[in-house]
Amino acid sequence: MAPLPNAAPPAGRPARGPVRRRHVLYLSGFDPQGPSHYHALYAEQAALQAQVSRYRLTVGPRERAGPNAAWDIEWCAADDGASVHTRYEFLRWDDIVRAHWPRGQWRLLGVTLATTARLLVNGSLWRILQTSWPAFLALTLPAALLLACVGGVFVLGAAGTLLAGVAGTWVGGAVFVLGCAGLAAWARRAQARVQMAWLMRSASVVLRQARDGLPELQARLDSFAAQLCECAARPDVDEVLVVGHSSGAMLAASVVARALELDAALLRHRASVALLTLGQCIPLLSYQAEAVGFRRELARLRGTAELTWIDVTAPPDGCCFALVDPTEVCEDGRPDTERTLAGPKRVSPRFARCFSPETYRAVRRDKYRCHFQYLMAVERPGNYDYFEISAGPQRLSERFAAQPGVASFTDFQCLGGPRR
Repeated sequence: MAPLPNAAPPAGRPARGPVRRRHVLYLSGFDPQGPSHYHALYAEQAALQAQVSRYRLTVGPRERAGPNAAWDIEWCAADDGASVHTRYEFLRWDDIVRAHWPRGQWRLLGVTLATTARLLVNGSLWRILQTSWPAFLALTLPAALLLACVGGVFVLGAAGTLLAGVAGTWVGGAVFVLGCAGLAAWARRAQARVQMAWLMRSASVVLRQARDGLPELQARLDSFAAQLCECAARPDVDEVLVVGHSSGAMLAASVVARALELDAALLRHRASVALLTLGQCIPLLSYQAEAVGFRRELARLRGTAELTWIDVTAPPDGCCFALVDPTEVCEDGRPDTERTLAGPKRVSPRFARCFSPETYRAVRRDKYRCHFQYLMAVERPGNYDYFEISAGPQRLSERFAAQPGVASFTDFQCLGGPRR
């Protein structure tokens, strides 16, 4: 169960006023597109959201920030003119993504079958089904689509052979060729709708991360953690906000856990440190038996009650584990009397309230758009505004203080729910 936010700062934590200067450390999902894409997305969507929410938002040009990229944001209230300066830093790991991005259809097909088979054999796929059937579908549909296409080719071949003996060779051949063309078109539309190729590329790297840790990625996470410690110790910053989207949520959790290991006083500096995870798919990694180190990091976060961690997931987003406690796996094997209660506050962005019915239907149909909606503008002001969260005057804990967290969400569970 997620803890209620503290009404007053805990002992040892300095009192903090409104945010005037913020530093955002952003980790994208498994995406070969680098900071130029995300800077353009932020600037475009921020301008749209500012019109809806009636504040002024200026997004500066993208700059180099050592090995990363960054841009400055100026937020200004429309009524009293209060302003906030935010340094938004894109922590780069897109080069690692590109190095592990299978190219070529045959190689991708092999990755799809191998990844699905491993998830099935090691038992994690069944636990994913118990936890969230939409996530299970997202992970199994690519292989199912591939097998359906292979089966369809055999059926068309048999039908063509039968017709060739009855109506002539050219009729059988025409049926086979046209049928295969239609099958290929259907497969392309299905893949484009749910981005199956992207999902399986990401899942294959997550499994490799569980097995050998991806040494180059682990080194990058260590450097990000050291950078977080440096930002938190700066006297001119009011809030350091670590944001992870999609599979970047796994990395963001690791970064904060490692920073806590490096600096025991991380949460007692003048700057508040907070973690925001969006559309997370953390169980895909934490359910792997080999991911012992990652589960240890999740346990550290779960056991740190002073940490503000807001986990935002939307039930219509089939590419995330909606409203699932990503740290629950740390309680496996523990009796109820020894369970820790600290963990992320889980909230829904309630996108249905933020759009007209027509627009919302379109967002729900486009699974790729739905998974990225956390980073985009909405049509109507609501409880979730990514641009005010990342650039406005409220700290993350204050922003969601009045919104109840989800203590239990079982709508997507199957077969009795995940085992413990």
